[in-house]
Amino acid sequence: MQDPQKPDDSSINIKGSVFGPVIKGNSNTLTFGISARQWRTIWIILTAILLIGSATIIFIVSDYWQTERATRVRVGAYTVVLYGSAAGGATFEQQGELRIRRSTDRLPYEWCLKVGNPWATPAPGAVWFGTNGTCFGNGLDEAVAHIQEKNGETLITPVDPPPTLEQSPNSFTATSGISTDPYVPDRGEVRFSASASKLEGVLSLQGLETAGRSTRGVFTATLRASLASDDPEAPISSPVEPAPYTDTKGSNSAAHKVDGKRYTVKTIISFRQLAGNPEFIKSEQARFAGAVFVIDTRQGGTFVYDPPDSRSDIFPVTGTVTSADPLYVLSGQRSSESVDAKTVIGGTLDLSGSEPTLKVTLTTTAITTNSYEIEAILQVRDV
Repeated sequence: MQDPQKPDDSSINIKGSVFGPVIKGNSNTLTFGISARQWRTIWIILTAILLIGSATIIFIVSDYWQTERATRVRVGAYTVVLYGSAAGGATFEQQGELRIRRSTDRLPYEWCLKVGNPWATPAPGAVWFGTNGTCFGNGLDEAVAHIQEKNGETLITPVDPPPTLEQSPNSFTATSGISTDPYVPDRGEVRFSASASKLEGVLSLQGLETAGRSTRGVFTATLRASLASDDPEAPISSPVEPAPYTDTKGSNSAAHKVDGKRYTVKTIISFRQLAGNPEFIKSEQARFAGAVFVIDTRQGGTFVYDPPDSRSDIFPVTGTVTSADPLYVLSGQRSSESVDAKTVIGGTLDLSGSEPTLKVTLTTTAITTNSYEIEAILQVRDV
């Protein structure tokens, strides 16, 4: 029973402790109150949480950004065009391939640039430069270059002293001719920036000549690479026609003198070795993939097979065309005037389908004989 001396108050008032809330209310509502001391404690806790959270967020964003930067260079097979000059040699425009593979060493990836063949067919613009000794076959499965990020660009620099030939075939040449000795890069850099499917940059390499190791060579070129496949081992065709490194008597002159359509390789369907050293299959396939075919399909017409990175004494090969529309029989050969070497090519061009299909047998005889049976889809290339 209510005391008549006390006012009518049905509210609830539960006082809290230092850290507990104060609860007030009446029969219909409850109100939670927090003291000034409690507010100070909560702000201290919230501030600590925010500081920890900010640091965590910064760490996560930073880690993500670094990961993004580290994976900007995509693994895959790239077509490459180099424009430049080599000291003591001519200016050049060469094409080749770049294989970026997952790393087997301490570097973030393996960079394997192969343009021409400085060991077998020296020429201005021929360069092999890989970050791992195994980039081009047998070698040391170990890093032979450095990779670093700097100001949004990637820098690849050769080690000094350079690896031996047994450890890595990295090299470049400044002139053509069988007596030309390659240079082994020990200074300079490859500097490039990457986008989703392209790499653009410059090569500036220096090195000592392999014979005697007393003469220094210099190699400078701009680099443009386009992603052709996410598979680093995929067969790829060259992006443009091979630009010759010889004079007007050289390889591409014959192709320009022949009337007819100009074709390049779009896709290699099959590439089977009939005879020879299996170690040459990849290099021969790459050479065929970069070739230009000029074919005059008129009866008694002429055709030219003009591959890049080839000996100028037995390439290009000029032959004849026998017409049996839509199937054309190609036959040609070329022999060296100074040594016992010869190239023979023969097969068919089928124009009955939606895309021109080439089937040929290609045989080269020099010190040894290497023969291949090839089927490929061609594409018309404008002059």
